Amino acid sequence: MKRDWDTIREILAKLEDSESNRSFQLSSFPSDRAAEISYNMELLIEAGLVEGSMSKALGPGTHNFLAHRLTWSGHEFLDSIRSDAVWKKTKSSFISNGVSMTFDLVKSVASEVAAAMIKASMGI
Repeated sequence: MKRDWDTIREILAKLEDSESNRSFQLSSFPSDRAAEISYNMELLIEAGLVEGSMSKALGPGTHNFLAHRLTWSGHEFLDSIRSDAVWKKTKSSFISNGVSMTFDLVKSVASEVAAAMIKASMGI
């Protein structure tokens, strides 16, 4: 399965928007997307963007999880890609240049896109 940046953005936003005492499980998401959500959540937990744990089920396939909250890094990353306009321009930069999206590059490009938009709005 592949990492899906739109799904990652969706998961981060959903966790941030949740009530502080609510944890998410796989059942918090549409069942037809279980494998996609489970895989990308596992990546987010591994990357330290989400505080949570994956179930210890044996074998490959979809695993349940318990996600409690975004970490500081998770908030910082989401802040860099939150704006729909910034996100669209960021993705388009990767597509037009034929470059693979990596975590560090996505954050860097999104920050540059946001800075350029701010400068343009200020007439700089």
